[in-house]
Amino acid sequence: MKPKYIVLLLLFTTFKLLGQSATKIIEGKIINDSLSVENIHIINKNSHKATISNPYGEFQIPVQRNDTILISSIQFEHKTIIITDVIIKSKKLPVYVFPKINLLEEVEIKTRHLLGNLTSDAGNVKDSISKMNPLATDFSMIDFKKPVISDIDETDRLKPPDISHLVSPIQPGISASFALKKLQSKEAKKLNAIKKKTAILDEIRNSISDVFFIKKLNIPKEEINSFIYYCKSKGIIQMHLTNQKIEMIDILIGESKNYLNLSKK
Repeated sequence: MKPKYIVLLLLFTTFKLLGQSATKIIEGKIINDSLSVENIHIINKNSHKATISNPYGEFQIPVQRNDTILISSIQFEHKTIIITDVIIKSKKLPVYVFPKINLLEEVEIKTRHLLGNLTSDAGNVKDSISKMNPLATDFSMIDFKKPVISDIDETDRLKPPDISHLVSPIQPGISASFALKKLQSKEAKKLNAIKKKTAILDEIRNSISDVFFIKKLNIPKEEINSFIYYCKSKGIIQMHLTNQKIEMIDILIGESKNYLNLSKK
C-alpha cells in the first residue's frame, strides 16, 4: 500500500505546483489625474509578452506568480511590479504612475584662448556651446565695419557725473522715493515667494493623483490642498524639488492620520 500512497502524494504535489505556476489573465488600470494614460507599455519581463493601455488606462496581460511587470512610458516614470498571490487571486492590478520631471541639462562653458575677434572666437568655442541655439552665435547680420554712433561727444564723456539733482534743495530728493521703491520691492518678493510655494504645492497634488489622496489616505477631495499645506513643514517641497517621491509619499501617508484626527476635533 505504501507505493500507492507515494504515487498519490506525488500527483497531489505535482497538481499543486502546476496550479501555482499556471498563467492567469489579470486586468490592470493605469492611474494618473493630470496626463493621458493611453498607449502606455506594459511588459512581462519573464514571458516577454506585452500590451498597451486603452484611453482609460485599462489593460490585460497574462502573468504567473513572481513575474516582473514593467510599466513604461515617455511621460511617466518607469515602474516595476512583482506579481504576488494576492494580485493573482484578485486578478486586479491598479498602477499609480508619476509624471517625469524634465531637468535642463547642465551646460559647461570652458575657458578658451580668445583673440578678441567676435567672429573667430565664436568659432573657437563651438564645442563648448554646441547645446545653444545656433542663432546665438550667428553674427552674419552684424556689420562690424559700421562705426558706432553715440549721442555723447568726447567732451561730455570726460566730465564727472552730475549729481546736483540728488543734493540740490530745489531738486526733488530721492530718499522718500528710494525708500518707497525698496518697500514695494520687499513686498513683491514676499508675494512672489508665496506664489511660488503655492505653485509647488499644486505640482505635488498633480504629480500624485487625487485618487491616491481620496482612496488611500481618506482625505476628502475638497481638503486635499489643505492637507498638502499641512504637510509643508515636513519638508515635502524640498523632496518634490529633488525628486524624492517615495520619501514624500511616505510623509503624506504618515501625516494623513494626524490631519484626520485634527479635522475631527
